[in-house]
Amino acid sequence: MFLAVTAVCSFFFIHEVFKAKEEISGYSYIRKGYTSVIYPCIDEDTEGYYPKETDLLPYIEADFGALLQVNPETVGWLAVPGTVISYPVVQTDNNSKYLDIDFSGKYSNTGTPFVDADNDLQVLDMNTIIYGHNMGIGRTDMFGSLTDYKDYDFYSSHRYIQFDAIYRLHGWWKVFAIIEYDTQNDSFLYQQIQFQSTDDFMNWIEEARALSIHKSDITIAPDNHILTLSTCDKEKYGRNGRLLVVAVKLNTI
Repeated sequence: MFLAVTAVCSFFFIHEVFKAKEEISGYSYIRKGYTSVIYPCIDEDTEGYYPKETDLLPYIEADFGALLQVNPETVGWLAVPGTVISYPVVQTDNNSKYLDIDFSGKYSNTGTPFVDADNDLQVLDMNTIIYGHNMGIGRTDMFGSLTDYKDYDFYSSHRYIQFDAIYRLHGWWKVFAIIEYDTQNDSFLYQQIQFQSTDDFMNWIEEARALSIHKSDITIAPDNHILTLSTCDKEKYGRNGRLLVVAVKLNTI
């Protein structure tokens, strides 16, 4: 009996390993086929030129025209240099479809990173939210590596996120808050995308700073735009836990 149970468990484990590899390889194929990487080219001999931090980062150039042919609900590309996060981003009229549908439209545990259904990327809301799965222990694909932001050294060395939309290349966003969030506590409305006034927006920013695991002195103005990445994180709040990586748009493009 013990041997039979062991064999069954081993079968399911091996099945899950191969399934995970297949899911990961699908997105690897998309990256290779529909993007190119622009690597930094810094001329150190240029007098008076002092490169910004973002000048030293690889930039993903996505072929949105081709991606739209594969999936008409493509709305952008998201990348975090120094991590495996480099994925197409989609949007539809609900926040459930892409929880278990991959970019090509097939059922998949990985789903596809997606923008909140209420966001408007054509005008760019004050807060744009992108959701992605944390695939669990042993997997860093999708948004799993975002949990590394709880470590200060990782946070300090991965402050920049690239998010471009099909309507406009937004370029770089700088991380200023890492929040362990309990969905049972709605005192902080992280899914708020618009604000009644600049005071409301700045109060929201200060609340995000106060909740953050790490502190940041980056200046945020009332007319800035925010990007919030959201993924599951069971470490502190169990099934109700989320990890939020909150960044401000830089004027780099």
